Amino acid sequence: MRPLITVAICTRNRAGLLEKAVRSVLAQINDNVEILIVDNGSTDNTAKVAADLAAADARVKFFREPQTGLSLARNLALQQAAGDWVVFLDDDAVAEPGWLAAYENFFSRLPHARVACAGGRVTPYYDAPPPAWLGPNTHHLTGPDERRPFTSKSSPFGCNYAVRRETALAVGGFNPALGRRDRFLGAHEEIELAERLRCAGYEIWWLPDARIQHLVIVERLRLGWQMRYAFSDGRSRAIRRWNNAVGRGGRTMLVVGRVSVAPFHCGINLLLALVSFPLQNGRVAVRALIQAASIAGLTCGLLRQSFCCRGSARP
Repeated sequence: MRPLITVAICTRNRAGLLEKAVRSVLAQINDNVEILIVDNGSTDNTAKVAADLAAADARVKFFREPQTGLSLARNLALQQAAGDWVVFLDDDAVAEPGWLAAYENFFSRLPHARVACAGGRVTPYYDAPPPAWLGPNTHHLTGPDERRPFTSKSSPFGCNYAVRRETALAVGGFNPALGRRDRFLGAHEEIELAERLRCAGYEIWWLPDARIQHLVIVERLRLGWQMRYAFSDGRSRAIRRWNNAVGRGGRTMLVVGRVSVAPFHCGINLLLALVSFPLQNGRVAVRALIQAASIAGLTCGLLRQSFCCRGSARP
């Protein structure tokens, strides 16, 4: 009998964290669930940890995707999964008690057949105390206490994200141009897939009881990393906007319009950062700096798409 759920954990160079993530799921698993680990070209001991976990428990399967790229690893998980639903859990996250039951109960009693994606709460836990300038909700995903569809402009975080396998494959899976790859801090692969699912007539649902804790390492609490991520996030948004623009004319208008206003927008945010530094422990200034980096990344990404990637969508 096919399992209802495949829990997919895509991992790269996280040997020290992978087992904790897997065991948080094994503590909740039943015969209706399998775990699938995809090693995405790790250079540390991750592959051995994954192989040992698979050898110790028949409910754990292990595959390799040698070409680096989170979307590629996630697409391999979609292809290899036996479950009707694939629930993605990050390798640096742990599932809270009741997480798997929340998904299983929902998938067993769907409100209607148009549901194709779901996700739940994300709570961070930190390697070190977060700096005062970091916004209090930066790494959280919260919502109402009842199940409901996400709004048309929102979707679950990729670290706690479920899709109906056949439907996700039918719309093309995750876009390999988006998501993490090596040093590129790409993003938006889960948002872009949710957008295509909505365009195909499907719904994305919020499951408040599907709770995870997601590790935030010290490096991510540094301003330099936040700026790098914001720039990469902007480049990822550029790929989405480029692909959503209609025809050559629409793309030309997008690039010209964005490039023409980008210096002004960046300048305003840099000025705001300068004058607001003493306010709210620097939080206003940091938000402005991150916004400037995101605008710069979006602009650079659109220019790259325009001049180097016509007809394709590589970051």
